[in-house]
Amino acid sequence: MFTPEERAAMAGLWARKTDQDARRLPRLERHRNLHPASAELLAALAMGLGAKRILEIGGSSGLSTIALAAAARRTEGRVTSIEIEPVRQAEARETLAALGHAGRVEFLLGDAATILLGVAEPERACATPDMDLVLLDCEKEDYARFLDLLVLSPGAVVVADNVLSHDLAEYVAHVRAKPGVESVTLAVGQGLELSRFTRGQPARG
Repeated sequence: MFTPEERAAMAGLWARKTDQDARRLPRLERHRNLHPASAELLAALAMGLGAKRILEIGGSSGLSTIALAAAARRTEGRVTSIEIEPVRQAEARETLAALGHAGRVEFLLGDAATILLGVAEPERACATPDMDLVLLDCEKEDYARFLDLLVLSPGAVVVADNVLSHDLAEYVAHVRAKPGVESVTLAVGQGLELSRFTRGQPARG
């Protein structure tokens, strides 16, 4: 699924994240990357779905982006990665280019709500069609709000990270209340909520 170079890059990003946590760096100085076990599952899920239109909100410095790009290589898909912090995204962009994924990932810098609503400058708006797979790994209080802004294809899956580590019961209740959603919590990594939108989700308004 992953090349040796991809695995090495992900291992390095995770090692730095755990070191930052151990040193109790201020929250905003930490690179909050996806747990490697969750990255493995996410890539397998994307490939199993045959996902061609993939979105992540909160790419940080690129561990999840590597996993999604590796899956997109198999599905002949494309990844859109939204991140609000420029230093983290610059590192992710450099890492993905070094791994040969520059043409497979579109990096968008800015507030996800603005980008998803498409009210930013045209070149920064998220003009990608309905998404097949979405990863939410941003500020936890924004999960429900960003979920409601997504445009999803029928059968699309939304994966939310940290639902167990951060006790995101409100988000879980919110997504499970949506019509046509089949959702389950997996004790993988920091806890994942996998939600399948059997009917998709149209644009609001």
